[in-house]
Amino acid sequence: MKTNPNKLRKHVLDMVYEKQSGHIGGSFSLAEVISYLYNNYNLITPNKDKLILSKGHAVPILYAVLYELGHIDTLENFREVNSPLQGHPDKTRLDLMHATTGALGQGLSIAIGHALACKTKDLDNNIFCIIGDGEVQEGQIWEAFMLAPKYELDNLICFIDYNKAQNDGYVKDILDMGDLKEKIKSFGWDTHVIDGHDLEDIDHACTLQNNHKKPVCIILDTIKGKGVSFMEEPEWHAKAPNKEEYNNALKELGYESN
Repeated sequence: MKTNPNKLRKHVLDMVYEKQSGHIGGSFSLAEVISYLYNNYNLITPNKDKLILSKGHAVPILYAVLYELGHIDTLENFREVNSPLQGHPDKTRLDLMHATTGALGQGLSIAIGHALACKTKDLDNNIFCIIGDGEVQEGQIWEAFMLAPKYELDNLICFIDYNKAQNDGYVKDILDMGDLKEKIKSFGWDTHVIDGHDLEDIDHACTLQNNHKKPVCIILDTIKGKGVSFMEEPEWHAKAPNKEEYNNALKELGYESN
């Protein structure tokens, strides 16, 4: 079964609307890359490929793809007390999560640990990490960027969701995408900038032959709230829609309003 990015966005919209809580903007900007990864890699079987969602507030998009693929049977318990579907990934409650995240800045370090362990054991597993552009302001992220090339972790792909906005405004005003690419490249990473909403671009970047024994960083040029025009603003980082907004969003995603 191949997942459709807009169907995943609909599930996210449903969850956040029903519970009047959650993060739409940063989940919508990841719909294509999440759809691609779960369609093409084994992120379900224990001890196989792993995905560390460092920007843990975007976890609704993970729940959406797991539900669409039949690995969880309901989304109705999203953000409920003691639910496996917490507002950030909680591996102790849902073992389909590969790390408990949400404290921004830590996910890339976790991913490096997994990648190094796989290298040590001669496993051919793929380790993926997704960080936010606002999260790049965390110092620990840069310590991790410095560390990974030392161990030649060519089994590690770090995605940066460059959706240009965070909870308190536009990241693009303080973080230029070109400068970001060159800085990470200077640390020893094989670095690319692609259209983060183009599945062919994502596939090409993920399957490039890596002959340099370098970790790979793919900067996803994305739009926060992608798919619903009026949600493509920083205010939709953690805003829940009212009934009218919900129905209008459904229509833009290609679904009937309720």
